[in-house]
Formats: sequence, structure tokens, C-alpha cells
Amino acid sequence: MSQESHKNAADQRPLDSGKLEELQNKYGWKASFKTWRKGSDGVNNERKLLSTLDFFPDGDEFRKCSILDVDIGNKQHIHEFQVENTRETSRTHCKDMVIMHGYGAALGLFVRNFDGLSRIPGLNLHAIDMLGYGLSSRPKFPGTGLFSSFIKRGDISASEVMEAEDFFVDSLERWREKKALDRFVLVGHSLGGYLSCCYALKYPHRVEKLVLVSPVGVETSIFDLTRKHTSNHVHAGELGPDVAKEMSADKSNPTTDKPVKTSSSFHVPDESGNVERVPNLPRIFSFMWSCNISPFGILRSAGPAGPLLSSRWSFRRFAFLSDPEQLITFHNYVYSVFNAAGSGEYALTRILAPGVLARLPLLSRVPENLKCDSFWMYGSNDWMSKEAGQVIVREINNKSPDFKADYSVVSDAGHHLYLDNPSEFNRKLINFLKLEN
Repeated sequence: MSQESHKNAADQRPLDSGKLEELQNKYGWKASFKTWRKGSDGVNNERKLLSTLDFFPDGDEFRKCSILDVDIGNKQHIHEFQVENTRETSRTHCKDMVIMHGYGAALGLFVRNFDGLSRIPGLNLHAIDMLGYGLSSRPKFPGTGLFSSFIKRGDISASEVMEAEDFFVDSLERWREKKALDRFVLVGHSLGGYLSCCYALKYPHRVEKLVLVSPVGVETSIFDLTRKHTSNHVHAGELGPDVAKEMSADKSNPTTDKPVKTSSSFHVPDESGNVERVPNLPRIFSFMWSCNISPFGILRSAGPAGPLLSSRWSFRRFAFLSDPEQLITFHNYVYSVFNAAGSGEYALTRILAPGVLARLPLLSRVPENLKCDSFWMYGSNDWMSKEAGQVIVREINNKSPDFKADYSVVSDAGHHLYLDNPSEFNRKLINFLKLEN
């Protein structure tokens, strides 16, 4: 694989803890107010982030790039960053690749992958903001109203889950029609991975190959609406680990009576992929989840303090960057994404139950119904269940003889493995698709 550009290098030296703390201390109320005041300027923040690529915005000798707002009808649009490699190729497969981000994110978080992937001759790269996220339209999410965030909901039905899925799946299909794409490689991260699976199940003839990057919602549990549960499972939600204690426990102490956790996965299912012991969540968290209160809503309500609060996450999340100025660019971009009007974020509590467990798990739907080859990727330090990924890959290979599923772990990476180790991520993705650059 070709060397990434110097400005987008995969192996930059990260800021050490001292410099990171110094930068955090310098980012005070004045800087927070300035970011908040310009927080709606997502277009400019995105351009600044993409400008860390050597070939943006004018392209280079073999790449053309463009930022598009694709009209999908109903006064809605899907925002897209497209990079077209103009080199000739005899390849007839994998000519279009669509990349979908995860919950609360946007296309810009794949900025460290664009250079390496767009070097593939003849490849058209389409990174999109899902409907309700990023710079795409943010329509009212189905089933939400003016006071919906404060009205406690009852049980979620399977039809409500599917309605939430179709909000994204059908908008992706309308985007595909407008782009006149026949078939494409679909790459989805986290919630985007879950929804990519849903799209592949509903529109199987459109997905050439499916790449799931640490997808949420794989494992089964008591919350699985496709299964009947016995009376023994009634209190399954009270059996699992106490999350508050998990967060504060000293796992390095060998004298504690608490068993040492050997996996980074939040859920470690049994051999069939079922999570029997689901977490005991703090009551306030369960209440907020049942009321569909979004963490981004809380951030928006913080006003000028919002950027300061979000910087506690973003400064550490992007600490791999050696240049403090680039880190601020990333921070401003994600804040503008977080601070925009609420829409797609309200799907989370519809699709997932408390404890981040799917109501319609992929393991219950995908293995015998997926009609393309798939690649399931996780980070070595991923909190998403790598074990569930192994189970579903095994089940697909057992139940779908015509299509193959592969599994891989990216080293030195967490849940955002494409961001943490872009070189290895790109290489493994390219190898799976049998592409050459």
C-alpha cells in the first residue's frame, strides 16, 4: 500500500500526556465561547478538516474530489464527500465504495482513510453523512414530538424498531437511485454497520460486498424481540454486572474477589452469541434512556459551556495527532456535528435497549439471509463485542454456503479502529476486496 500523505500520516507521534494536559488547560471559557458562537458553521469546519488532505479541494493528477448535497426528495438531502480515482483499470468489481459513520458521528472522521483508499485505480469513494446526522438534512425523527424527550415511553415494538431502521435504510436507497449506482461495496461503522446490514437485507441486489466495522447490535439477549423468553429470563436485566462498579473497580488488584475481566468487550456472550447477564445500569441512565434523552441534547442545552465539556472527550479521542492545531480542527468539527439539531440521534433508544443490546439483533436475522460476502472488523481494544463478531461469522459460514464471512482484528485500536490505526485498517479492507493500488 502506498505511503499516506505527510499531512495525513497514519503514524504521527501522539501528544504526550503533559502537552495534552497543557492544551486542555489553555482551552478555557473564552475558547469555548468562540467555538460555541461558530458551532453552527459545520460547512467551514468540515472544509478545514478535509484540508488536512493533500489533494483537497482541487484534486491531484489521479484524483478528483467534490462535496455534494444529493437531493433525495421530500426536501431532504444526503451530504457526501466523493473522491474519484481517474486511473484506468481492467477491474470489473468493487468500483464504488460507500462509507457510513456511526452514532453521533459524520463522514469527516474517516479523513485518515481517504488518502489510502482513494489511491485504488478506478475506485469511486463515497463517504456520506447519514440522514439526520452531520451536514445531511435533519428532519423530525419518526415518533418524536415537541416533548418526547421528557415523556417516558413504554415497551418498544418490533415495528417501531423497523420504522427507525427504515428512516436510514430507505434514505440510503433514495441516495443510491439519485447517484445511479448499480451495486457497491458498503462499509459501515458501529450503528452505521448495523444499518448497513439492514440495508443489505432489504436491498440485497445492491450490495456487492459488506464490510462491518465494529458493528453494534450483533449479540442476542433478553431484549431480542424475535425470540420467546421463559419466565427465568424475566429478571435477566438485574443479573449482570453493575456498570457503576465496573467503571470504578480496580481490575489490576489480584486480591479482589471480583473476577478479572480478560476481554475489552463490554458484553462477552456465550458460545451461541447470547448475553445472559445484562448490565445493571444506574437508575438515572435507565431513566434517560427510557425517556429518549439524547446526550447531544444535554450538550446543546449547555450553551457556551458545551465546547468545553465536549473537549474533555475530543482532546483525548484525537490525541494521536502531533499537531495541536489539527486537534483543535477535529474538535471544532465534531462539536459542530454534536451541536446541530437533533434528528437521527433519536434512533438509538428505539433500535437498542439499555445496555446497548439490540431489540432486533443481527445474529437473529443475518446469518441465513445475507446475500453477499462480508468482512467483520474489530479493534484489539474494542468495547464492542469481538466475541459476538466471531459467532456471527461462524453462523454465516455454516448457514450460507454461497457466501463467505471473514473476521479480523486491527491491532492497537479501539472502537474507532479506522481512526486509531488507519494504515492497518485500509490494508485489511483492500486485501478483503482483492484490490491493488
